[in-house]
Amino acid sequence: LLPINDTTATRTWSDSYPYAAITAFALHPIYLNVEQVAGKKHAGVVKPFLKQRDTLNALEAVDYEAVMQVKWDILRQLYDLQKADWLQDKDYQAYYAANKHWLAPYAAFCWLRDMNGTSDFNRWSSHATYEASAIEKLLSPKSPQFDQIALHLFVQWHLHLQLKAATDYAHAHGIALKGDIPIGIYRYSCDAWVAPELYN
Repeated sequence: LLPINDTTATRTWSDSYPYAAITAFALHPIYLNVEQVAGKKHAGVVKPFLKQRDTLNALEAVDYEAVMQVKWDILRQLYDLQKADWLQDKDYQAYYAANKHWLAPYAAFCWLRDMNGTSDFNRWSSHATYEASAIEKLLSPKSPQFDQIALHLFVQWHLHLQLKAATDYAHAHGIALKGDIPIGIYRYSCDAWVAPELYN
């Protein structure tokens, strides 16, 4: 596999370059199968987008920006519908506890990137310097920003489930998966924001 890390820095087609990850940990939302996230219970959310899906799938080359826009439109709706059950899911809670060290900063970074219109944290109006305690407050369920930030946690959870299912299927059929990783990360990435002392 080429790197499948999240590269969403600008929300433009230039983010399609797989070697400019905004983190070495998070998976890219473009790979999420939204129909699986919806399931039978919420299939009606996806239905209005099926014509767009077919049009996009018929293109010779991926329209990166259009695909991302459609998926996020669907995911925001699914988050609202599934939020209560998802937050109580014991498997999700265990996943979050095991991955909090990167998940919490990543989700906050994505929200701050969108709020400030740039991933260049040097230009952010607040939180330009990473502070774990400040991020903890943003991620509190009582925070007014919680839902906008938690959406990114929700997406990463489902990406984790889908990649694990695909990997388990491959292994069950005697196929090993080998993943490529970028040597470095994007200059204005979550990882550089969290640990600037590690990068020149």
